[in-house]
Amino acid sequence: MGSKHLRQEPQDLQFKRVFVVVIVAVVFAAVVSAAVVYFLGSSVPYGQGRPDAAPAPQPVSQQGTLVAVTPDSLTARSSDGFARTYQIDAQTAAITDGGSRVGSAGSSFVVNDEVSILAVIRDGKAIATTVAGRAVSDLSGPPMDDVAALPATP
Repeated sequence: MGSKHLRQEPQDLQFKRVFVVVIVAVVFAAVVSAAVVYFLGSSVPYGQGRPDAAPAPQPVSQQGTLVAVTPDSLTARSSDGFARTYQIDAQTAAITDGGSRVGSAGSSFVVNDEVSILAVIRDGKAIATTVAGRAVSDLSGPPMDDVAALPATP
């Protein structure tokens, strides 16, 4: 009777075989996957796969005379003869004697106006952020805290 209890049933034997086959298949799949990733992973060396960030816009400024004005660009020439064309858009601020307005630089200035231009170089193009008439950009007015310039209050 003792030997009868040690004998395994056919279902237990079949379960063990299936269990072993599944374990072997999982280990084989893991090894093959690791080999594929290692050998065929990426053609780009590690650390070089990230694209370069876009270069930061370079600020520029110019003081000079407008030689061309269109609704979407201004061309200014400095006293040394340097000329540059600036793109203007709805975000370009125009500062004149009459005040400042955003998006009206093309209509606020005319050819031969003396201006100061602040811009950025983005993708090789000069884009004006602020165009100011020379009369308001020279800082030739009285200081804002000049007591003598303030009217007396009763």
